[in-house]
Amino acid sequence: MNPEYITIAISAIEQLAEAAPSIMSDIKSLLAPIKEGRAPTAEEWQVAQAALDAANAKVQAG
Repeated sequence: MNPEYITIAISAIEQLAEAAPSIMSDIKSLLAPIKEGRAPTAEEWQVAQAALDAANAKVQAG
């Protein structure tokens, strides 16, 4: 295996593990309205969009 690939894979796995609690919290927040049988509130949409924007920015930054 390519040592550079291994280094990148290890880093990605470590970052995912560190982000796991936040990811779970975001997923639970996004599922709450569905479980309650209602549409998300404007605030819930805003929080979800901000979380997605932050995650995207982090991924793009590497």
